Amino acid sequence: YPQAGRGVAVPGAAMPAGVGAGGGVLPRQQEFVREKKMPGKKVFARDLENMMYGFGDHESPLQESVEVMDDIVCDFISNLSKSMVALSEKRGKGAKMSTEDVLFLVRKHPKMYFRAKELLKKEKEIAQARRTHSEKGMGLDA
Repeated sequence: YPQAGRGVAVPGAAMPAGVGAGGGVLPRQQEFVREKKMPGKKVFARDLENMMYGFGDHESPLQESVEVMDDIVCDFISNLSKSMVALSEKRGKGAKMSTEDVLFLVRKHPKMYFRAKELLKKEKEIAQARRTHSEKGMGLDA
């Protein structure tokens, strides 16, 4: 068997708490399966190529590597979205998904949690800057 810690699943090795078999963040009692594989549909291929290069891969990584990464990212987003829907349904009828749902689902993964918090904070700062800029452009400031 391959060695543990090399990015390869080892039979009998324990998964970290809160991490599903596909590496996604899920409640432990639920596992979602991707309903439809979209053959040939690479949703994030271009972005992933750039990210892989930025993290030390070759300038033009193997297409198979990009496809695997695309599958992993799509599965993660799909599983996270389904978990958010399930969470909002538990709150009751008419409850909408919110950013708080994302934070709740990634709360046990410090890097993801703090990055999500940071991005939400930056989003608010950008929105405030846009409002301030548009007010100045309309001559609303005193």
